[in-house]
Amino acid sequence: MQLIFEDNNERTIHETEKIHFSGPPSLFLIAVAARAKNKKQDSNLIDHESLSLQVDGHRYGPSFHGNKLKNLNQTVYILTQLSEQNHTLILAKGAKQKTATVKRVQVFRLNPNEDLTLVSDDTAEDGDRRPWIVCILDNLPLLSFTPTILYSRRKKDSDDGKVKIDGIEQRNLLASVKHFLWRFAGSLLPWTNPTKIDSETFQVNLPQGLHTIEFEADRMPTLQSFSLRLGTVPPIPKRIPTVDDPTWTGDFADDTDEILLARLIFGEAEGVSIEAKIAVGWTVKNRVLAQRKTEWGLDYHEIILKPNQYEAFSREDRLEKMRDPLKKDNESVKKAWRDSYDSAEKTIKGLIPDPTKGATNYYSTPIDHVPPWATEERKTLEVNNLHFYKL
Repeated sequence: MQLIFEDNNERTIHETEKIHFSGPPSLFLIAVAARAKNKKQDSNLIDHESLSLQVDGHRYGPSFHGNKLKNLNQTVYILTQLSEQNHTLILAKGAKQKTATVKRVQVFRLNPNEDLTLVSDDTAEDGDRRPWIVCILDNLPLLSFTPTILYSRRKKDSDDGKVKIDGIEQRNLLASVKHFLWRFAGSLLPWTNPTKIDSETFQVNLPQGLHTIEFEADRMPTLQSFSLRLGTVPPIPKRIPTVDDPTWTGDFADDTDEILLARLIFGEAEGVSIEAKIAVGWTVKNRVLAQRKTEWGLDYHEIILKPNQYEAFSREDRLEKMRDPLKKDNESVKKAWRDSYDSAEKTIKGLIPDPTKGATNYYSTPIDHVPPWATEERKTLEVNNLHFYKL
């Protein structure tokens, strides 16, 4: 792991800050430590502080939110492949509140064939339940990860640590209802031995895609180490399409999950409402969650690119438009593309609820023949000219 950029200057972010770094095409680790205030903590704030991260046009965030952090420190790690020589990390404050505090920024160039250790002795600042450490894997597969956590039982309120994988809490099956959401619970330790170091390996076998591992803290646990075993890392594409530059590289494998899903939404639902676009995106996510390999596939790329599933990927006129959504200098088309990307990003990251109630299929009207699976008891939603069904 080669450190290629470091800035330990603690400062308040006003508006937007751009950080430039260079390195040949490779796997990179970007680490940002920051804090954000709740608006109740400062009478001058008009809203909670927040900070989002963007790397070479790809947005992550809001990664830091004052309503949850309450001015306590959080570290976000981004693992991503970058295909160019020169790169830009953007630190952007929230739309309403113009400040947030950054403590540290580091960029590492990695060897994808080596196991990675990202954290060394990170002790949570004393406080109540809040985000602590987040690891984002962008378009990467993950076999397993191993956190080693030191935590203690205390007289009033003990140390606790929560683990989430892609938003799903990893529960403590040995704990009572009060503590089962906390994987590491200090209150369960005996007073005769009130401090413990736990090391646990989570076998996840996640396919290539966008994944998050989140640690939340109550009081002051210490993450002594945090290692990951990646799956087979795909070849680095010549260029990774972004929302601002979505031109097709010639291989949809170069698209991130968000870009590929945005293409599908754009091709299938360009002229409909944002609600309908979100619903189309959720049908794909529901297929991912279903994990029906033979019928649909397992991940976003496999599901979207499966032959004869989506009209937008079967008709050449639709494909041509999706390959370069911004080719025509047309404001309504540009808005439809950005709405499609926004819907895809929020759907994948779980930032918006599922309006389809689990639908996996849909069709649009007018249509010559209604599909045989479109029975009334399976119908979950109708929006614009789209009809949604849960199979």
